[in-house]
Amino acid sequence: MLTDHIEVLRGAFRETRQRHPFPIDAIVVLPDHLHTVWTLPEGDADFAMRWQLIKSTFSRGLAHNERISQSRLAKGERGVGNYPVDWAGDQSEDGRDCGERG
Repeated sequence: MLTDHIEVLRGAFRETRQRHPFPIDAIVVLPDHLHTVWTLPEGDADFAMRWQLIKSTFSRGLAHNERISQSRLAKGERGVGNYPVDWAGDQSEDGRDCGERG
């Protein structure tokens, strides 16, 4: 899904970074998930808010006729699945956050 809608995903990252700046040190986008490394600003470690903005902006950017599985429909999900807001990665010695999100 992500690679099929790469322009929508790019726009979601762009919009989020305009509102809450952070550099993307590395990113790999696969069809069903992505890996990314960010350097968050000094004193602003709110990665969960940034992920939520990216996910919600991406989901709103999808066509409303998107095919949704019955299980996702029952959970009220579309676009990007609902993942816990806790961080699935680690923080490197130089302060960069490293992790995976789907």
